[in-house]
Amino acid sequence: MKHLKFAVAAAVLAAFTAATAAEADPSTEGQGVGAIGWTPIQVGLFAPVSIPWGFDWDVKGFDLDLFYMETVKLDGLGVSGIASRNRDELRGVLVSLLCNWNDRDVRGITATLGADLCFGDVYGVNVSTFGLRNTMKGLDANLIGSYQKDFVGWQTSCICNFNENECTGASFALALNMAKIETGFQAAFINSAAELNGVQIGIINVAQECPWGLQLGLINIILDNRVKILPIVNGYFGGSEE
Repeated sequence: MKHLKFAVAAAVLAAFTAATAAEADPSTEGQGVGAIGWTPIQVGLFAPVSIPWGFDWDVKGFDLDLFYMETVKLDGLGVSGIASRNRDELRGVLVSLLCNWNDRDVRGITATLGADLCFGDVYGVNVSTFGLRNTMKGLDANLIGSYQKDFVGWQTSCICNFNENECTGASFALALNMAKIETGFQAAFINSAAELNGVQIGIINVAQECPWGLQLGLINIILDNRVKILPIVNGYFGGSEE
């Protein structure tokens, strides 16, 4: 009897999602690139072993996979036991045990005990062991560290925050904060910025240029300052010294 109920439920779910997909227009505006249709629910073991079958679906609702989840575009909640991948935009919440992989932009919340990878831009909240993305605006918390080209918001890591270009906001790390242009606040054992517009607090603080800012630490270095190295406090407000 239990097996019969399960079979009936699976058949109803398959029929429902198939009917939804059949009605979907491949040219519908907002559909993920390469999607064959959309479904409100996708459930399975691992892509493509799921209902509906395959990994070329937009999911607008809920996706649950025991091991591996893959969608074209996710609008809603996605949960995977091991890893997940979205080939188009994510708008919603994505939770995986070891890895979240997003090929394009993320707008929402992502969480994993492993790596959170986004090859587009992130707008929202990330919680992971290591985060990598193009640009992030929001709240970022990582057990090890993070890397991005540009960051706006609040980021914290146990080891390192690395911002290739600009960081606007607050960066906290136990070991190292690095940014080409820091506008805001850095706190770590070592803080480094090519251009500092704000405050650094740490054991060693380094800025190549400091149009305006303040350093508090054991060793404070501002290379364009008249006095380049000072203990305890260093600061500069004004143009570069010739």
